Amino acid sequence: MKGYKKILASTLAALLVAGSTSMMSAKEYVDVQKDDLSEIEISILSDLGVILGTSENEFSPDKNVTREQMATLLFRLMLGRDDAGNVNTTGFNDLYEPYYNGAISWAHAAGFIKGVSEDRFNPTGGITKQDAMTMLVRALGHSNENMNKGYPWSYINVASRLGLDKGLENVPYTQTLTRAETAKMLYNALVSDYIVTKTQNG
Repeated sequence: MKGYKKILASTLAALLVAGSTSMMSAKEYVDVQKDDLSEIEISILSDLGVILGTSENEFSPDKNVTREQMATLLFRLMLGRDDAGNVNTTGFNDLYEPYYNGAISWAHAAGFIKGVSEDRFNPTGGITKQDAMTMLVRALGHSNENMNKGYPWSYINVASRLGLDKGLENVPYTQTLTRAETAKMLYNALVSDYIVTKTQNG
């Protein structure tokens, strides 16, 4: 977990540097307007390579995010790189796209993402707000085994304390997140530890 924290700190440092310089080079998409939800977060995370466009000039902000895509986004956020490999080391027999295999295998081995059953991951299923919160709470090191008994509220409560749902308070917990909403939550996760630590230390 310390290794992940170090990478997140490096990513946050890059974000702060970007924020202190001109935003002229920030990534812009023709389908993301200046006053849209997550416009700033989408631009920053695209520049950092965490969440990319669906084409060179389009982001598709209203498109839903799948479970396999969330694994890849989590991999990029936590490790700061893109290529997770294409080998499936899990017991899931419904993984169909090699591109996502490495990220799913990594996230599952780390305990961040679980399957819908022992041998099924449901890769194309939508990622709900409560499951995205759960995965990020685990990845940020704020979970324990006892919290699984109280799922999803044990994770939702911690996620809310960390500010992971800032700007997403009106999104139902069981609703599938869009790419714009996911970008906002990923950004919140990126800055959450910094904000919590600063608040606790005054």
